[in-house]
Amino acid sequence: MKENLKILIADDNELMRMVMRGFFVKYLVSPHIKQTTNLLDTQNLLREEKFDLLLLDINMPNGDSSPQTIIDFIKEHPSLKIIMFSGNDKKTLGPAYLAAGAIGFIQKDEHMNTYAKEIIETLLYN
Repeated sequence: MKENLKILIADDNELMRMVMRGFFVKYLVSPHIKQTTNLLDTQNLLREEKFDLLLLDINMPNGDSSPQTIIDFIKEHPSLKIIMFSGNDKKTLGPAYLAAGAIGFIQKDEHMNTYAKEIIETLLYN
């Protein structure tokens, strides 16, 4: 299991950031977690610091995250793993984000902890 992963949670909803932070703290060994609330701050922090994982909301202030955003982030930060995090429909939007390079898509619903755990277990540790 990887330890000390550096994670950036980018979401404008404080409750969602708290929930996912708690999840990462529970299931990962000594994660280092930072948070942003809008796309501009996310872009700036990614340029200032190296992160292993970005949990990225689609709809945020200062710009929505599109599949092109994923392509751009990966081009600038090739080792960054990106997981989309959204209340939008996973079945509708997920394929475009996965094709752009995201490693997973967590829909904000009653199953989001299950989605997150599956992604961590199958994609981060294999």
